[in-house]
Amino acid sequence: DAELVAELNDLLQLDNDAVGAYTLAIEALPAGEVRDTLARFREDHERHVSELSELVRGHGGAPVSLPHLPTGAFKLAVQALGALGEHRAVLLAFKTNEGQSRDKSRRHAGRPHPPGVHDVIRRAAEDEEKHYRWAAESLERLGAGPDTLSGLAQQAVEQVHGRTADAVESVERRAMAAAERLRRGGG
Repeated sequence: DAELVAELNDLLQLDNDAVGAYTLAIEALPAGEVRDTLARFREDHERHVSELSELVRGHGGAPVSLPHLPTGAFKLAVQALGALGEHRAVLLAFKTNEGQSRDKSRRHAGRPHPPGVHDVIRRAAEDEEKHYRWAAESLERLGAGPDTLSGLAQQAVEQVHGRTADAVESVERRAMAAAERLRRGGG
């Protein structure tokens, strides 16, 4: 269970990262449909935090209540930079952060898990796909689709960000698994 608890805590941190980034994005937008949609998506992440925390406890672990270090801070910085611009800039930053969440959630949903765990991870991955698709469609309507200069730049940043965050977070997950094994007395 140490590996499973570490995996669940890694996903929990991903959602903690997202809640912070969503909060920045929401605060940067005026009242309206985009802001309301992001608020609903943040509620999805808050639900993920609750469900994943319960699964961690159910498997004998302690839920991590912090974002990833240092990638969580980087995700907040990306969103804060986006907040300096208009709707399009906020959504470009949002899509960059959401890309890593979507891809990571998708990978974890494709792994074998106990039935209750699999259902939670699969639902979270479906939510991430929905969030990412909405951001891509919104950017397309705002003239920042994948074939535009801003869309191409966003895709490049998303790819680098995703690979870097995945690598750093993988090391953190292995450390969490080792700590969990030690906590359980398994060395």
